[in-house]
Amino acid sequence: QIGDGGLAAFAEALGKGALAQLKELNLAGNQIADAGIKALADAFGMWALPQLQCLWLQFNQIGDAGLAAFSEHALGKGALLKLEYLMLENNQIGDPGMSALSESLAMGALPNLEKLDLAGNDFGDEGLTSFADAVGKGALPGLTVLNLRRNQISDPGMVAFSEAIGKGALPN
Repeated sequence: QIGDGGLAAFAEALGKGALAQLKELNLAGNQIADAGIKALADAFGMWALPQLQCLWLQFNQIGDAGLAAFSEHALGKGALLKLEYLMLENNQIGDPGMSALSESLAMGALPNLEKLDLAGNDFGDEGLTSFADAVGKGALPGLTVLNLRRNQISDPGMVAFSEAIGKGALPN
């Protein structure tokens, strides 16, 4: 049950060059919250894991502040360009967190992302509309798997998303 303190220690070691060739990191099913993910994002922002392709963060307690820090400190710096799988299922991500993620995506932060799991969070139409805006700008050209189940999305959010993908913003 890794928490923020344990993840901060791990992130510090990563920041010093430990495991620099790591391609997969599975931290699912722990007690990681915003402070822990911020520490990890800071390490990523120092190019700690430039080869990372798969990141599992599902079943934790990551909220809006944590995802915003991850989006700014890791994705915003272009530190995870090789990432193909990002699993954020069953956290506490709301509309502000999705908006922060979407801003980074719109800047091309994850050009190789193939699978994005956002199921079981707390975002709704506003968050999905932000995501749709990023997708509409061609942010995820390689996306082949997207999981949006069990969120607070209603028709207006899905309509905005549908309009974005209807313009050919995602691969066929």
